[in-house]
Amino acid sequence: MPLVRPLWAALLDLAAERDCGGCGRPQPSGEPLCPGCDDLLADGGPWRTLAAVPGTPRTHAVSRYEDPVRTMLIGYKERGRTDLRRVLGRALARAVAQTLDDAHTFPAAGGGRADRRVALVPMPSQRKAVRERGADTTARLARTAARTLREVGVPVHAVPALCHARAVEDQAGLSHDQRRQNLSGALRARRISAVAASSVVLVDDISTSGASLAEAARALRVVGVPVLGAATIAAARVRA
Repeated sequence: MPLVRPLWAALLDLAAERDCGGCGRPQPSGEPLCPGCDDLLADGGPWRTLAAVPGTPRTHAVSRYEDPVRTMLIGYKERGRTDLRRVLGRALARAVAQTLDDAHTFPAAGGGRADRRVALVPMPSQRKAVRERGADTTARLARTAARTLREVGVPVHAVPALCHARAVEDQAGLSHDQRRQNLSGALRARRISAVAASSVVLVDDISTSGASLAEAARALRVVGVPVLGAATIAAARVRA
């Protein structure tokens, strides 16, 4: 009897069962989330977020930034749970839809289309983070959200129209004022022609103080591109 199991057998085990990306319970179905955690993304929110930093665009999120959604986001970004991208991207699409709805640019239920194309502009990731993660996780969420919205008739595309103009410190542990100072002038716009004729919605995985979104809106505004609003999967502060 061999001491090492064949590779194909190990792969079948992985396909047959994995842990839920939220609560960690075994998932015999092979789905990335258990029904309870999936419902948190499908049935919660979207809520209007409460930003602590002036200049933050109107933002919606589908969940508070707490477990198990917090665990999902960490698993997706830091622990290689790429299987969570689809469910998280669909949740982001729900938040985008609410932002568009509030601005009266979402297609009517009868099949009408928005007057302008919608551009989802993801918050840019630091080069170091992209190297360590092997991908720009936020940009991938934006593309997944865009595909989800196109399936229901929204003329939307994801455009990486922002990049870092300088290095910034890690935001963890900084106060609201420190976050704002840390990010002031940190971003610049690019690919302006790709978003100039669109309704722009900023997208990110998490909103805490709103400092990142406020800086992104500023960077686009100075080149003449207004921001309609923003959408995130989770937020530290929401209005019930």
